[in-house]
Amino acid sequence: MAPEFNYPTEIKGTRKLYSLFKGLKNPLEVITGNHKMAGDTYCIKSSLTHKNFIFSQDKEFTEYILKQNHKNYYKSEIQSITLGKYLGNGLLTNNGKDWLKQRRLIQPGFSKAKISNLVSIMEEEIDKAFQSFRPEQDVDLYDFFHKLAFNIVAKTLFSSDIDENRIKELGKIITEVQEVFAKEVRLPFYSQILKFLGVLDRTLEKSERGKAIIQEVLDKRRNTTEEKNDLLDMLIQTRYEDTQLPMSDEQLVDEMLILFIAGHETTANALTFIFFEISQNPDAEKKLKKEIADEEEMVFTSDSLMKKSFTSNIIKEAMRLHSPAWAIDRQALENDSFKKYSWPKDTLIILYISGLHRNPKYWKDPNSFIPERFDDENAKNFAYYPFGSGPRLCIGEHFAMMEMALIVRKFYKKFSFISYQKELDKKALVTLRTTSLKGKLSAI
Repeated sequence: MAPEFNYPTEIKGTRKLYSLFKGLKNPLEVITGNHKMAGDTYCIKSSLTHKNFIFSQDKEFTEYILKQNHKNYYKSEIQSITLGKYLGNGLLTNNGKDWLKQRRLIQPGFSKAKISNLVSIMEEEIDKAFQSFRPEQDVDLYDFFHKLAFNIVAKTLFSSDIDENRIKELGKIITEVQEVFAKEVRLPFYSQILKFLGVLDRTLEKSERGKAIIQEVLDKRRNTTEEKNDLLDMLIQTRYEDTQLPMSDEQLVDEMLILFIAGHETTANALTFIFFEISQNPDAEKKLKKEIADEEEMVFTSDSLMKKSFTSNIIKEAMRLHSPAWAIDRQALENDSFKKYSWPKDTLIILYISGLHRNPKYWKDPNSFIPERFDDENAKNFAYYPFGSGPRLCIGEHFAMMEMALIVRKFYKKFSFISYQKELDKKALVTLRTTSLKGKLSAI
């Protein structure tokens, strides 16, 4: 009798055990190795959790899941339940009608017109941060960008001053939650040990502390009569179409927490990779500096920052090589099939964006830093998804691209960065990050 479903090549035996255990610390190495062995789409069946996983770095398969048949796929329980218990029920973890309702409420705050109005606030924060820079100064840009990106999110989206100790505390909480979450997801049986040791309860307490910090920002706003006309004001004042009721405080805090995390975490990590790649490619830096000089007084305007440019090419190419959103997960609501493959409902789909972005099937010299490749007139059709795709395309894409372009141009108008590191250690948690980017500043 023929099998009911036709899965892709299955990873079995010792390689499967290796994948489960080694994948905890180094999922990039494991998933990349599995793709080399099994092709662009493979599956792993977990006998411990009775769950089936399909991994893919195939462009057509990715498009099918995220676009053509997106209605059959929710964010998987990995994010909606496991991550959701720590970060709440915001845009990142929500699903279905609730997600759509929240997306419609928040989307207007991220229109190109709204984002353009934020340039001057971003500039002020960036200039303030760069004031301390001196030629020949040693610096860790990883730490620097995390502080800067957090301050930019606080000022642009919520017009709020947050005490630096609070920033450090919230950043620490976010990192610790991600590390525990990664262990829970990659070694499900290990979560029982974490639970027994009290790690899960302590992590939940930390996430509640993070939400309490966000609640302080919300309470501060509610106790002022001054209109800020920012995203937070919009979120407080907006009403649901069906009930005409505002968001509850709990929902507001969840959305703000997600926006804080997504708005600073991915951008800071991307900036670290961008500056690393520029430091390793002097010709690209030279071309960037020429573009900055040629733009003259337009260089920091929203029109210049948001148009196609060598600056944006550098950002895109660095995010291709080191995509902060290194994988996208989905869960099948019903049985489904694509080409020769078929799978049952509840199958977990892991779209391996890091692998797709370096897949030689789609990219010439996939491991080389070549910003000019994005000059191609067909660039829109590249196998390129740093912000996802389809209806769940990242709401903050324009915000992030403008912020990163402004920081890159502000820095390279005055300085250069000489990296002490020739390679970066990568840590794949919810987002892809490094642990440091140490080097020396030099003036032009």
